[in-house]
Amino acid sequence: MNPRYFLLGLASAVTTFLLAGAVTIEILSTWYGESPGVGILGVGVGVVVALLVGTVVTFTGDRLSGWRAAALVAYGAFGVAFLAIAGLSYVNVPGADEVFTFPVHIAASLVIAIVAAILASRGRVPPMGTGV
Repeated sequence: MNPRYFLLGLASAVTTFLLAGAVTIEILSTWYGESPGVGILGVGVGVVVALLVGTVVTFTGDRLSGWRAAALVAYGAFGVAFLAIAGLSYVNVPGADEVFTFPVHIAASLVIAIVAAILASRGRVPPMGTGV
């Protein structure tokens, strides 16, 4: 197993965990309101789906090329960027909460994902099948 595919699988798992957990919590909270069980189920669903996606990407990522590989890099980069920016707020970096409001947080993560996809598609990142 190539470390690159492992890292890409891990990044994809992070993004999937965040998205699947958030969607599950939002859907269940509309039905059941604000309850601790909704959050627990959201985290559980996020973990299960993230493990599945991370495993699939890790073991099949070498089959992708072109725009599909770039899209996968962007998908993984979004979650990692989102988590890194959230970490700035968590560790109380001065000014992070004022700068990174939620819309700015999402926008910055999207910009980083798009830049990662462009770099991957232009060849600045080695192609997926090279084993580098």
